[in-house]
Amino acid sequence: MIEIAKILKPQGIKGEVKALPSTNVLAVFKYIKSAVVGEKELEIESISLRQDFLYIKFKGINTRNDAENLRDKSVKIDKQLLEEAKEQDDFLVDDLIGMVIYDDKGDLVGQILDIINYGSCDIFVLEREGRRYQAPYVEDVFYRDGDKLVADSEKIKEVLV
Repeated sequence: MIEIAKILKPQGIKGEVKALPSTNVLAVFKYIKSAVVGEKELEIESISLRQDFLYIKFKGINTRNDAENLRDKSVKIDKQLLEEAKEQDDFLVDDLIGMVIYDDKGDLVGQILDIINYGSCDIFVLEREGRRYQAPYVEDVFYRDGDKLVADSEKIKEVLV
């Protein structure tokens, strides 16, 4: 199971919840019919994405009080569903954490420890030789080479913080 969203709060009085997506594969929300919320599997009655938030109505959750019981819970699905929904060039965050990145000359850039999203882009938290660095994921700097990421040796120097 993999987390795809975190429920923030109830939305309205009919049991709908507002959630923050934690995946970049937004196409998955068109296909899921049920999800594990906390410890329970719940069927999804409707789901929509508006202004970077998910609005989910689960079957059997019909009041604001029912929805309140879901506050701060994770929404999880089978990882295979996410794999099927992603485009061929997409990476899942779970696949990137721990990945070691080299530049196009073969020099070590660092290992990805974490990925932070500030809204405008993802920020890689990298570690190299015991030091931590941050680099924004920018397509001009990083590119895919098979099943790994490679950094442009000149451009990576400009963005490492």
